[in-house]
Amino acid sequence: MDRYVIQAAYKTLQILLVFGEPPHRFTATRIAEMTQMDRGQIFRSLRTLERAGLVRMEEDQHYVLSSVISTLAMAACRIDRSLAELASPYLAELARLTGETAVLGALSGESIILLDLCESKRAVRWASLIGHSFPLHVGGGRATLPYLPKTQWNHLLARLPLLPVYTPRTLSRPEQLLEDMQLTYRQGYSVGDQDYDLETRSVSAPIFDHQGRVIGVLSLAGPAYRLALETIPAYAKTVMDYALQISRQLGYAGLYPNPHAEFALEGGEIA
Repeated sequence: MDRYVIQAAYKTLQILLVFGEPPHRFTATRIAEMTQMDRGQIFRSLRTLERAGLVRMEEDQHYVLSSVISTLAMAACRIDRSLAELASPYLAELARLTGETAVLGALSGESIILLDLCESKRAVRWASLIGHSFPLHVGGGRATLPYLPKTQWNHLLARLPLLPVYTPRTLSRPEQLLEDMQLTYRQGYSVGDQDYDLETRSVSAPIFDHQGRVIGVLSLAGPAYRLALETIPAYAKTVMDYALQISRQLGYAGLYPNPHAEFALEGGEIA
């Protein structure tokens, strides 16, 4: 680890990030299982976070985030507003062209935060709340994985067996997710095939900033019976085109998708 990183603080922040995953409330025992840290470290970190006003313990011994986090989240959303403003016309056009819900997500740690969406006008449609977070191993988050730093996707692969399994289609084994990352890198988009919700299917493409870093994802989501698998390639082409245009607006000048991902340089292998 970087010699300038305070290890105790780093571990405490890793524990804080656990609360970004559903159901967003955990016992100390469950946090220990998820992070694979010793109970002493968990206890000290939770007491520190509690004293700082970032978490609180409820009567059933479950820890939850405090309202202070909402203030921090709002500040982060203000920073991301430029992305939402740039992407807004593309969301509207994507929804109009396809008749399905267009979704913009921002990468935040090991989650995707829903920044904006343009809902389908059909009676049956995919919908969610702005600000909702989704873990990276399901849905649109998987479109970002090959473009993350090597340390981050290796960390996710190592923790995958501990992460929530939402449906029988959720990728829950490291070899499954690695294979999916390889496919995502080759084709430039990911397919959320009922892995978060059995009624929903999505197609997603990464968004890059001026430095070539993946910072978000553009998705098209709808009922699985309308977004049939045979229609996905055509939808994916449109989604990738708009994701590229948003990336260009952010100053990205490279090839799309970014061919210089560490995942490609490592040959798509777990280190």
